[in-house]
Amino acid sequence: MKSFQISLIAILIMVPFSRSLATQSDSSTLNGLIQQGKQKIYHFQLDEALEIFSRIQNEYPDKPHGFFYTSYLYAIFYSQDRTNRELDSLLLKTIKQATETGENYKQKYPKDPEAHYYLGVSNGVLGIYHVLNSNYLKGYIHGRRAKNHLEDAVEIDSTCYDAYLGLGIFHYYVDLLPGIVRFFAGILGFHGDRSKGMEEIGLTLRQGQFFRAEAEFVYAVIRYFLEGDYHGGLNTFLRLHRLYPMNPAMTLLIGYHYRRHGQIEKAKKLFESVREVFSEKLPQITVMKYYNLGVCYFRLNDFSRAEDYFNELLDTSLRKSPYYQAALAYYKGLLAGLNFRQKEADYFLSMIYKNRDTEYWYNMSRLFIRYPFDSLMVDYVIAENYLYTFNYQAASVQIPELIVRLEKLEAGSYHPDLPYLIKDLEARMNFQGGQVNEARGIYQSFIEKLNELDDDFQKAWIYIAYARVLRELKEWEKSEEMLKKADSTDDEYTRIIIEREKYILKNLRSNKKT
Repeated sequence: MKSFQISLIAILIMVPFSRSLATQSDSSTLNGLIQQGKQKIYHFQLDEALEIFSRIQNEYPDKPHGFFYTSYLYAIFYSQDRTNRELDSLLLKTIKQATETGENYKQKYPKDPEAHYYLGVSNGVLGIYHVLNSNYLKGYIHGRRAKNHLEDAVEIDSTCYDAYLGLGIFHYYVDLLPGIVRFFAGILGFHGDRSKGMEEIGLTLRQGQFFRAEAEFVYAVIRYFLEGDYHGGLNTFLRLHRLYPMNPAMTLLIGYHYRRHGQIEKAKKLFESVREVFSEKLPQITVMKYYNLGVCYFRLNDFSRAEDYFNELLDTSLRKSPYYQAALAYYKGLLAGLNFRQKEADYFLSMIYKNRDTEYWYNMSRLFIRYPFDSLMVDYVIAENYLYTFNYQAASVQIPELIVRLEKLEAGSYHPDLPYLIKDLEARMNFQGGQVNEARGIYQSFIEKLNELDDDFQKAWIYIAYARVLRELKEWEKSEEMLKKADSTDDEYTRIIIEREKYILKNLRSNKKT
């Protein structure tokens, strides 16, 4: 889930969806101003970008360009601070201006693809606004309008290559919807196609006039997060970071990559480099900086330093999204438990409620809220951190010791999920160390008993880990079977990971047949 929070911000900052191609005689001047504004966005000079787009509104009041880009910037601000009612009003006001100006422009120039395009992207922003606020009916209405206008734009001019970017994103993500949701989406007129979506994004990437870089970025985000192409995605992020070093979205994405891949020192340096000049208008940037630094130290088993960062966030007046409020409560509860402050652990973990924004942290917290912390659970968390940071020397000592200790304890004297979690840890250690057959044997020794584990969330992640081992051994059918078993979880983020694993498996099987 953290990855999608960061990538959403990155997409908002890097991908202003408008085509910015005027068809009138003054198009070069207008395009020049829009390009200046875009560059200000990329370099994260957002106030200066806002001034440029306000100027476009004044100089071209009959065209939707300036109004759309102004609404787009307010959408960036709003995505970072949804509790700000003033921002809420400003965003709705500017979207209304963009759509009304767009409708008037379309009436004058009904065959101009831009007229339809600006209506499409303006309705798209409005649809996202309603979905963020859980008004799915209005989100559907404006999403459908956005799609129709984008399709009209490319029907009028099939060489309007920049327009394919929005359609490509739409087609790709609709195809990721769970089966029953995708079925009803089809009834409502939303049809997804992953391959078609990537082809459309590729059209913009190769032939777009103004948005090749944005298409390259979106392509990399999809390949990285949804298709497992970490190497290719990282190379794109690094290149964009060199072009726009002041853009925190790129810095956070690259730092996230290094943190998730155990390269903690690299990650720390990147997170520490994120400037805090954005705190007032974009508070989540600073929240993500300190949150990620806290997680880095947690993974290094430096629990005291980790807690310092989380406390600093809790003590500030920075407005935090529900997602990060839940994440902070999770880590504060976990750290309290690891230090045997059980009442404090229960307090923080019980603060996490299950909703669309927080369900991942709710599911993560269930493991620790059902039973009090003991030394075995503490050492399990420490061992998992060793594995996470690729500290095999420490892990190879800690994990066997956990197994021996568990065997000596009487059933009922420890957390009932620990036998499965520790065996999973042992298997993952072997797999990461290249001992794939040994990992398979460990999973095979307990996987049939996994139904006894009543935590569907933890169970799903064990099935996913076993599926990866089987995939490495080219046991395609068995791997697919494990992923189907993992589908029993209702956690949205986990289900996205399952879909990614299915995609990787499908491609490997297809390549093998070829």
